[in-house]
Amino acid sequence: MATEVFMDLNYFYTFKEVAKWGSFTRAGKELGYAQSSVTTQVKKLEDQYKVRLFERSGQKMVLTQSGEDLLFYVDKILSLLKEASERLTDERNLRGSIRIGTVESLAAYFITPYIKALKDQHPSLKIMLEAGLCPNLVQGILEGKFDIAVLLDRIQSSNDLEVIPIRKEQMVMVASPKHEWSTKNSVAAGDLKHETIILTEEGCPYRTLLEQLLAEHSIQPQSVISFSSLEAIKQCVADDLGVALVPEIAVQRELASGKLQRIPFEDDSIHLYSQIIYSKKKYLSTPIRQFIELVNDTDHQNN
Repeated sequence: MATEVFMDLNYFYTFKEVAKWGSFTRAGKELGYAQSSVTTQVKKLEDQYKVRLFERSGQKMVLTQSGEDLLFYVDKILSLLKEASERLTDERNLRGSIRIGTVESLAAYFITPYIKALKDQHPSLKIMLEAGLCPNLVQGILEGKFDIAVLLDRIQSSNDLEVIPIRKEQMVMVASPKHEWSTKNSVAAGDLKHETIILTEEGCPYRTLLEQLLAEHSIQPQSVISFSSLEAIKQCVADDLGVALVPEIAVQRELASGKLQRIPFEDDSIHLYSQIIYSKKKYLSTPIRQFIELVNDTDHQNN
């Protein structure tokens, strides 16, 4: 019986991949198995527990209720195995992995030196960095998709999260040096009524901030252009297609070179916070703790 349980660990990984992709073929491709091997392993699990784990729904294989129940325990088992491995691994040049979620602006203009420093300490460590919107990153932490996330948002408040504020990040209004506002001493929220505003995608915290400001002043902009990429937003502003509210850290080079110009905005106190979040239930492995220490270095804070 002990041998069967040990063998089942491999079947658990296979079972989880099938549940993830809804496909025996895709699971086999991801694991490097033939489809027949995947089918056999799932069948052995079904035989062992005397239940049906999957059923077909259209083009996908979906979990039965028994399958859902098993996945709950499989996630716990594999998480404990990962935790045991991390605790027992030599802390010099760790060979595990760390999954970090962050937003585009911090990925491009803030977080890279800390990733490099961590990689220098552990050359064999696999570091997976994924950018996304803050609400999706928070959900990813709660679902276990990420080990840790670095957000640019209002300070998070959740009973399920540990939150470490890093620093206040100033938001700035920028325009092309050719824009008529470049000679103004001050621009008020009401002036946005006659302007084209270039926004990032919905769900982005600093888009939400600006939209709330406009709503408070009952302002409907002349027109709106929306992009998911900060680089595209900056280029459109430089081409004098409109103005944008962006994190100052994302436009420092362009402001210094004169490609963009900071507009004196009456509501220039708009800011967000870069912050680290992780689940309160999360075991903090050595590289996670080291990453937190690197990012949370007091020399880099500016409250």
